[in-house]
Amino acid sequence: MQGFWTAFLGWMTRDPIWWAAFQAGAFFFMVGLVLVLVLLPWWLARVERARWRPMRRMLAFAALQAHRDCGENVVALSRQFFRENEGAPLERLTRARRAIEAQQAGGARFGRVMSAYAPAVDARHAALLADTAALVELTERTLTGLARLYLGQATVRVGANAVHGDDALGYAPAQLVSLSYVAEMEALADGFVEVAGDHRGRLERALGRRARKVARDELDRIGADVAMLGADVRRFCARLQPADAGDVAYKMRARGERGARSLDALIARFDRG
Repeated sequence: MQGFWTAFLGWMTRDPIWWAAFQAGAFFFMVGLVLVLVLLPWWLARVERARWRPMRRMLAFAALQAHRDCGENVVALSRQFFRENEGAPLERLTRARRAIEAQQAGGARFGRVMSAYAPAVDARHAALLADTAALVELTERTLTGLARLYLGQATVRVGANAVHGDDALGYAPAQLVSLSYVAEMEALADGFVEVAGDHRGRLERALGRRARKVARDELDRIGADVAMLGADVRRFCARLQPADAGDVAYKMRARGERGARSLDALIARFDRG
């Protein structure tokens, strides 16, 4: 066998011109093989990314819109319940309900966008969309939870003549509330602020440098609004007087009119029209 290969190599190299042509052909064959095995998959991957890039950009913008809606709706509810508000109870309750309904509608809209652009989702955008869906769900739970807590302990009085200020919805200075009430309210606000901050970081990475630069001012504004939720709730809770649930003073506290405490039920009570 060794003699065969020696004879074959001798036959191959006996003509220098033919051997040079053979080497050149082998070189170009290897170059073509590299192009097929390495560069062609790379090129196809680039073409595939370019094909789905507009839809992936729309997914990122949908996540940005959901992030914006979550911040605006939480701030809208916080403005009615936890900031200094002298508005009529019916107006405040109606605006709070609108914030919850807007969040529900925004969550449904984001779900439709995800369904429409599902074929374009890659690993990076899948993580972003999962985080966005979690933020949307958390925001709705935060809104409904804060409304439930606020209305559960608020003083509610529906007078016969709202023109003379008989209607009341709110908290007296140093009103007695349970320790768990304050803890639950602060935990809801802090949890939302933390998750929204994490979502902003992933959103910025998915937007890309140019889109991130354009949206930076808006993201800063949304971040400031979201951070205000925690500040609003803590300032509100600081005006209250937490007490143990078994405390005699807490059990005997003035609780105002006790009735239905849902937003819809209270709106119906205050609405005389």
